[in-house]
Formats: sequence, C-alpha cells, structure tokens
Amino acid sequence: MNAVELSPSQIRLRLWDHIARELNLSPQAKLLMLMLANYTEPRSLKASVPISLLVLKCSMPEPVVNHLLVPLEASQLIERQRVLTDAGRSVILCNLSRQLIQQSLV
Repeated sequence: MNAVELSPSQIRLRLWDHIARELNLSPQAKLLMLMLANYTEPRSLKASVPISLLVLKCSMPEPVVNHLLVPLEASQLIERQRVLTDAGRSVILCNLSRQLIQQSLV
C-alpha cells in the first residue's frame, strides 16, 4: 500500500508509530519528531514548520531545539530549509526527511 491509498489519518498514524517504536531517540528529540509528524501535510508529505513553532508547541527554549535538530538532520531524519519571508527575514523550516517518510509508509 502506498501513500496515495492511505487516508490522511492513516499516514499520520504510521508516521507516529514509526517514530515512537522504531527510532532510538531521546524523549525531547522524539517530541520534536512527533510534532513534525503531526504537522506533516498528507498530500505533499511536508510540514514546513518554523523553529519558532517547535519552540512554542514543545515548550523548549530555542537553543535546546536547535541543539536537538543538528543530530536529527545529520542522521537524515529531518530536513531543514532556509527561506526568506516577504519582509526579507530568513526563517528555517523543518520537515521529516523523505527517507523517514518512505520507511514509515511501507
């Protein structure tokens, strides 16, 4: 069964299940990953979550979030992308990696 055949709630459930059961991460890192899974859009499989939202929703200081994201990105569990806002500010958006999503949905 591929992602096209799954409902949005089935996709999210598979992402949560894979992160919770299969990944050996600290509780704080798992919380970040589960938050990204929660915001992942079922059709595009992208979350595009700014770090500021992770800080707010996970109740962690920004330096802690940034520190936790480094090994997650190095392990290819997440992807970070720097984009410019309309005001010209640089914002970092986070997504689950394509590889992790594929592993979760098989």
